[in-house]
Amino acid sequence: MTETDRIDALERRLQLLEDKDEIRLLRDRYHGYINDGLFGEIVDLFTDDARVELGYLATYEGRAPINAGFSGMGERERFYIKQFIHSHRVEVAGDTGSGVSYLEARYGRFGTSYLVSGRYDDVYRRVDGRWFFASMVAVFYYTVPDGVGWTGDELYYLKPK
Repeated sequence: MTETDRIDALERRLQLLEDKDEIRLLRDRYHGYINDGLFGEIVDLFTDDARVELGYLATYEGRAPINAGFSGMGERERFYIKQFIHSHRVEVAGDTGSGVSYLEARYGRFGTSYLVSGRYDDVYRRVDGRWFFASMVAVFYYTVPDGVGWTGDELYYLKPK
């Protein structure tokens, strides 16, 4: 291996690490906006043609519906949500990537607290040097009222409104 080949290989590895870090920051930013109630900021994390599937709750295609859907969360009466992710695995190939992360969340509405668990399956795209969500699919394992437990007969108590 020549010195030039070695430097090229190191630069590719460094770029891959930087890309993965930027994508992880993108996912963290999304949950930060959710947790801090900055629902109107979320749309800026998505490509123009992005698709969001929030399990059995909602699907949005394009920036305007994504903005309306997330901004609407902040307009809900007596609404509370906190999300925590872990085990975020990221793969990158050029200007596209994919990722899987696991979700634990607490949701509250009208005095009822819910325990939520699931997974996010993402597709990322780099546009003008910046990473965005091109697709975000939430797969919910359960959304149950606190105290009911997640091994019961019904796993999905939240109803879309």
